[in-house]
Amino acid sequence: MVSFSTLAVGLSAIAGSLAIPSPYVYPVGKRGEFNFHLGPDHPLAIAKRNESLARRSNTNYNQDYTTGGSVNFSPQTNGFSLNWNTQQDFVVGVGWNPGSNLPITHTGSFSVTSGLGSLGVYGWTTNPLVEYYVMESNVGISGLGTVKGSVTSDGGTYTIYENTRYNQPSILGTSTFNQYISVRTSARTSGTVTVQNHFNAWKTYGMNLGTMNFQVIAVESWSGSGSAQQSVSNTGGGNPVTTTGSAPHTTTPAGNNGGGGGCSALWGQCGGIGWTGPKCCSQGTCKVGNSYYSQCLN
Repeated sequence: MVSFSTLAVGLSAIAGSLAIPSPYVYPVGKRGEFNFHLGPDHPLAIAKRNESLARRSNTNYNQDYTTGGSVNFSPQTNGFSLNWNTQQDFVVGVGWNPGSNLPITHTGSFSVTSGLGSLGVYGWTTNPLVEYYVMESNVGISGLGTVKGSVTSDGGTYTIYENTRYNQPSILGTSTFNQYISVRTSARTSGTVTVQNHFNAWKTYGMNLGTMNFQVIAVESWSGSGSAQQSVSNTGGGNPVTTTGSAPHTTTPAGNNGGGGGCSALWGQCGGIGWTGPKCCSQGTCKVGNSYYSQCLN
């Protein structure tokens, strides 16, 4: 016969074994790398990028500035049609707000039958307040300002101008501001504009942009008649840039870098001050003013 005390001890041991957690650690399956973070190759991340790209390729802003006369402007998603006959100022087009440094592709026609007009990228920045143009076609418009140099991009050469406008209409009301203008010497009505090449070249000459406001493919005139039809997107590929002019720079001796051309061109390709991207290396330096920058490799 089992004594009461013995039985009590046995029951106590059983209860203890039930109450105290087992020291055994059950294995947990390894979590996948995308359980909590969508990596770049995750299907949802790819879909998000594609959606963003598609949304960005579609224009979201219509520029419709007219002061009188007959200006028949018909904007559509990713394009517009236009005909005009006026002695008054107008700037019309379609694009994005805010703008960006993405390459812009435009395709279509542009014809000035009398007077003057221009076709190209048109935009504004704030802080500093700047009105800028990359004119793909310029018919009769002169007095663009001081020639700063030139930039070769997208199969053509553009002359770079800087101009100051005093107490003139702007996106912030009547103001004084600078104009930065690149004018293609061999006009075209269709093509891709690698906008960043112009931004870089302007910066080389101390022509600094601010925060992006709107950016459009636009037609401007203030005298005469003509017509245009353009399709617009900004998912096109870009092309390299070379810069020439009077910006302060030194030419790097041959053999000191992996790319050709003058120092200012290499510095411009690297994106300007502070750029540490993959195109730059430590093989030699570019001197701009009193500062040195890594050069670019092709």
